[in-house]
Amino acid sequence: MTREIPMTAGSRVKEIVDRAKKASRQIADAETAAKNTALENMAARLERHSKDILQENDRDLKLAQKNGIENALYERLRFDEAKVRSRINSLNKIAALPDPVGQVFQQQKTANGLRVARMRVPLGTLLMIYEARPHVTVNAGAFAVKSGNAIICKGGSEAQNCNRLLGRLWAESLAAAGLSEDVVQVVALSHEEVDALLTRPEDIDLVIPRGGKNLIRTVAEKSRVPVIKHFEGVCHIYIGDKADTEKALPIVLDSKLLMPAVCNAGETLLIDESLRPWLPFLINALLQNGIEIRGCPVACAVSPEILPADEADWSTEYLDKTYALKVVGGLNEAIDHINGYGSGHTDVIVTENYSDAGQFVNRVDSAVVLVNASTMFCDGETLGMGAEIGISTDKFHARGPMGLNELTSYKHVIYGMGQVMGTAFSKNSSG
Repeated sequence: MTREIPMTAGSRVKEIVDRAKKASRQIADAETAAKNTALENMAARLERHSKDILQENDRDLKLAQKNGIENALYERLRFDEAKVRSRINSLNKIAALPDPVGQVFQQQKTANGLRVARMRVPLGTLLMIYEARPHVTVNAGAFAVKSGNAIICKGGSEAQNCNRLLGRLWAESLAAAGLSEDVVQVVALSHEEVDALLTRPEDIDLVIPRGGKNLIRTVAEKSRVPVIKHFEGVCHIYIGDKADTEKALPIVLDSKLLMPAVCNAGETLLIDESLRPWLPFLINALLQNGIEIRGCPVACAVSPEILPADEADWSTEYLDKTYALKVVGGLNEAIDHINGYGSGHTDVIVTENYSDAGQFVNRVDSAVVLVNASTMFCDGETLGMGAEIGISTDKFHARGPMGLNELTSYKHVIYGMGQVMGTAFSKNSSG
């Protein structure tokens, strides 16, 4: 729960991490049933307090609007009835997933009879730092609880009213399940206090920042704790020379229009030069759907409504109803463009050619690569995770949508029958 602790910044931070460490030991050893009960309790409380949540979010939205918040961040701040209902469904889905803690995998038997395996264990204490996005307060708490971790949730000041209420609901849900309410701490902290948390690798095991690239870069630069970065999504759709254009158009529109302000929204269209006869139809469909186009010279020649693209457009995450559009000279040029300008997030090829699809999948260096499907399917819930705590653009520990398994590590467990490494030790204990 959000706590207003009347302490100095240093003692306040120590209080938070001490509570988190103590809670992490309890939740690491908790029964699956107790963890699931906490998630089900939270789902019931979201249902019961949905009007209160909407009211607190409305307070945040009005204040943010008054302060001149940018449109993309405003949309991420919005926590409407549909989003609350979606979080309720996700909590119940996560509760129904297998508990990763204690799962045994990669079992083998050595030549001398030792039985060796790896067993999943919680990471320990997590720190989540994020802008807007009150739904992250629900998702992050749910994944932490189910994966046996404690978590400190530091949301943005723009969502303080909604997050304060969600923090209280988490505390009540955990306590009612017999778990420490400090397993999920939703805190309001100063920049100095956040910086102090980032310098405590002895207390915090992982930091996950979610927000704009400036936030993520700042956290990564300041932190002495391992960070999994969730950088921007400059996501591409390449429509190849063997594409079925009837498939291509819905993919292009869905990738942009379903949720323009999310990181897996499509941002750049690459059209094979063999499809120039189809280009006017595509451009007209985009314009009719209210999509602004910033195009290469070939595209600009099709319609006066297209703005000329500059170099920056090819690496821009618009988070709005805007596409950069470029005509490319085949698969190799498309792949080179994506690897050169992309952010390693989510990229799509539309093609009926199996060989081209295989090359694209193998050579595009991104966390998620799709064939003949919308970028929107880079989504934890769609991929069976219940939801996601974020989409990692890193390559170590976790990549792409992060669920329960990505919040665990493992230990090696070895069972023997008296085996020893050496044989030349005396068995005479008389001296």
